Amino acid sequence: MRHKPMHRRTFLRGAIAGGASVSIGLPLLEVMLDDHGTALAQNEPLPRRLGIFFWGNGRGVEADKWHPATTGAGWEPSVELAPLMELRDQISVVTNMTARMPNSPRGHHDGSVAILSGYDFIPQDPGNAPYRSTFGRKSIDQLAADQIGAATAFRSLELGISTRIIRGEGTTLQYMSHNGPDNANPPEFDPQALYTRLFAGMGQDADAALAAALQEVRGSVLDGVLEELSGLQGRVSTADQARLEQHAEHIRSIERRLESDAGLAARCAEVQSPGTFDAVDGREPLAERTAAMADLLALAMSCDLSRVFTVQFTGSVGGTVFWQVGADRGHHDLSHDGASTQGLLEASTVFTMEQLAVLLRAFRDTPDGTGTLLDNSAILATSDHSDGAAHSVNDFPVLVAGGAGGALVQPGLHYAAADGEHTNQVLLTLLRSVGVTIDEIGEADAHRTDGVSALEV
Repeated sequence: MRHKPMHRRTFLRGAIAGGASVSIGLPLLEVMLDDHGTALAQNEPLPRRLGIFFWGNGRGVEADKWHPATTGAGWEPSVELAPLMELRDQISVVTNMTARMPNSPRGHHDGSVAILSGYDFIPQDPGNAPYRSTFGRKSIDQLAADQIGAATAFRSLELGISTRIIRGEGTTLQYMSHNGPDNANPPEFDPQALYTRLFAGMGQDADAALAAALQEVRGSVLDGVLEELSGLQGRVSTADQARLEQHAEHIRSIERRLESDAGLAARCAEVQSPGTFDAVDGREPLAERTAAMADLLALAMSCDLSRVFTVQFTGSVGGTVFWQVGADRGHHDLSHDGASTQGLLEASTVFTMEQLAVLLRAFRDTPDGTGTLLDNSAILATSDHSDGAAHSVNDFPVLVAGGAGGALVQPGLHYAAADGEHTNQVLLTLLRSVGVTIDEIGEADAHRTDGVSALEV
């Protein structure tokens, strides 16, 4: 029996101890789809998502440690891409492209702004800093948010993993997401704060005392809406009932992880910075933060709370110490020490790809309509340089994951670009794949109107 259609943005609402209101978005259920399961019941297409995963300081000096050994589909992972092997069919690798901009000849600044916006940066008075700049245009996530993010609760979500980012050289190196010059969207580094924001409707600048009060009552978001969830069970199919139960357990598992990983019980009486994943003896819990953020992102995208996100895993010129692979100094410093540190740089890149794989698996394992969240997403993974020691923006590291609802080729392939091809072509392909109407990007030698046809369906 066909049940009465339900709108895609149906929310379950309730309250937890202390009277704080909470809400839970729902995953994409059969009852929200048309009879074929290929569109929403309101004759709207299934949502597509755009994401960016960024790490600083490039892939290392030795290109062959990054380049797959073969081109085309079924590409053979290199040493640094080995963690992505099980996801190979959902990932395309693009090599040999340049990200050079006409007037941005400064270190890490040029690569960051080029791959994240497609345009030059704006130089600024450096003061006491070596250099200073800001974005000249919107970053591509905000171009996408303008068109596909307006109808969701959050136009975009900006997340960070390592807090050891450079703050003295302008917004270019400090932030990924920009609305324009000196107008950045700061990332959220705290999984617990993101969880509270998603469910309690608290903005990024929410009063800290209110956040602390909400954490102090420590009521489960899921408990707050169980009655309404129970009432919904009778309105949906058997398959949707199972999907709702899975959704509820996923939320519960996130709650348990945040309490366990962050040690909330031990700090409940203090309630100062609820749920932060603090560094221990100077060691950042990068893998733990990534896993928590990946689950929360998959949940937010599945519930259509947002369709655009950025993840700043590590910052450009960042001082992240990859203690997990034996490093005892910041990554940027290591990238300038020549052959003696190449082993650590390679291991750091492998570790970074392991964390990217965590995010991609979370999307792959989340059902979305008749496919998965990864099937309906386009995710760019990239850095600010290829060889960080030389500040090279040639042979730029570019990975494109997901199917974008059938707009991107699957299985993924290794595309070795011809001379003269520019990363702006990748940006056009990504934006268009998620439904953004855009005719061109870049200027002068970096101006492009065509995407990468090999990646497009």
